[in-house]
Parts: sequence; structure tokens; C-alpha cells
Amino acid sequence: MSAILSEETYETAKKKLSMYITGMILCMILILISFMTVMYTTLSKKTLLAIIFVSTFIQFIVQVIFFLRLNAKNEQSQMNLMSFLFTILILVVLIGGSLWILWSLDYRMMH
Repeated sequence: MSAILSEETYETAKKKLSMYITGMILCMILILISFMTVMYTTLSKKTLLAIIFVSTFIQFIVQVIFFLRLNAKNEQSQMNLMSFLFTILILVVLIGGSLWILWSLDYRMMH
């Protein structure tokens, strides 16, 4: 029983390590894409910003999947994913509301 348990633990640890290494390699590639785009570009400013934003969004998704390990494989993971999405929703409402209030104040004071 003990040998089976340690073998399962070893396989789980090996899988986690491979996920971390894969995530790190993907993040490094995405960082290099952004860096090389900025350093050696002849693109327009809009294209440059679009490439950086897409790369940043993909890197965010990679970090959520590989480092936070948010997925929908079991019930606990689904609860973690739902709480993460709720946190994102609250942040969007909070930041969006703050920007809306500041824009409104600026508009009322300047016009």
C-alpha cells in the first residue's frame, strides 16, 4: 500500500512539475514576442499595441491555467473557477464604475 501511494504521489508531483515548466516556457515565449515586437518593429503604433495586448491576454490565460490551475475537472476546481470569475467581475465593475465617475466629473467641470 505504501509503495503504491508513493508511486501515485511521485506521478502527481511529476505532472505538476511538467505543468509548471510548460507554463514557464510559454510565458517566456510570450514575453519574447512582446519584447522583440517593441525592440525591432517597423509596424504602426496601433498594430504594435494590438500585438502586445493579445500577447498579454494570452499570457494571462496561460498563467491562470498552468500556475493557478483553474480548470473545471472536478467540483472543487469548478468552485475555484467560479470564485475567480466572480472576482474578475467585481474588479471590472469597480474599475469601470470609477472610470465612469471620473469621466463624468471631468465632463461636468470642463464643459
